[in-house]
Amino acid sequence: MGILVSSFGVLAPVTIIASPFALFAWRFLARRRSRTRPMWVAASTAGIDVGAVLLAALVLALTMIPVGASRTSSLHLVPGSDILTEFTDDGSLWQIAGNLLLLAPLGALLPLRLARLHSVARVAWAALAASAAIELTQFALHLGRVTSTDDVLLNTLGAAAGATLSCGWMRDREVLGIPAPRQSAPGKRPVGV
Repeated sequence: MGILVSSFGVLAPVTIIASPFALFAWRFLARRRSRTRPMWVAASTAGIDVGAVLLAALVLALTMIPVGASRTSSLHLVPGSDILTEFTDDGSLWQIAGNLLLLAPLGALLPLRLARLHSVARVAWAALAASAAIELTQFALHLGRVTSTDDVLLNTLGAAAGATLSCGWMRDREVLGIPAPRQSAPGKRPVGV
């Protein structure tokens, strides 16, 4: 339990502090957007936008807080080494679960609002870039964290899983004002997929 609190303990106060601001922003955006859209579309898009920003802030808070007294970073560049350590030694599976879940909500929300991310492959590439940027920033700032290729791979896999849920749900229909990918001539792949 101590590992869980030390790893994710920052989320509780950040969430408590950010929630009233998020609710205010949601109501403000929903009212403003309801001038030109139906209220349910305005409220939905505002909720997704505010939720994505809140989740991004929580990801940054979780990943950029220094850990321990050490101000050095270490590199683990061999893919799979950290995952095997978690399974073979007295490692914590919370690390694997946390990395899988870190970008999964954003992977599910962003395709609903960004037409360029209507495919799982594009979400996976975006998650790969975001995760690599997070890991490189942690290493450059010497936050006492481990910069690992496994973290990047697990974050990307989690975001792709989240995108699979939302991209599959919205296929062939218009969702929240964003048109579905255009269909080209019969027998060809849809544009934007």
